[in-house]
Amino acid sequence: MVLSLGGLRLNVSPSVPLGLYRLHRVPASLERGMLVVLPVPAAVHAFHSRWLPLLKPIAGLPGDEGCVDDEGFVVNGRHFGPVLPESGGRPVPSMGLGCVTVEPASVIVATKTPRSLDSRYFRPVRITDLSAVATPVLTWR
Repeated sequence: MVLSLGGLRLNVSPSVPLGLYRLHRVPASLERGMLVVLPVPAAVHAFHSRWLPLLKPIAGLPGDEGCVDDEGFVVNGRHFGPVLPESGGRPVPSMGLGCVTVEPASVIVATKTPRSLDSRYFRPVRITDLSAVATPVLTWR
């Protein structure tokens, strides 16, 4: 969960360190590991409040490959954990088995945190859908 307060965001979701983050405009050049803020994709509205944007690190850039296999979610050979088939007794959408190449003007967002709601469940996201880049001001965990 990310709460907004005048250019700052309080993150209370375990996907990234808990804490206070400063928001910045999305730059023209993105890098793996950058934290980005994005609206909750429609595919996962049933699993997360629509009005609480997600805060996730970029795991894949255009041309990178994201795959779901029996072991879980892998981006360019880096393992990000399992892909859960259900949550609360309901089936969860996923990329499905196989691989996707990140298209131009898109990114994969993912963390190694178990149960993280990220691209393993809603595929790559368009860069134009990113609302901000976040930098930590004060974090804890």
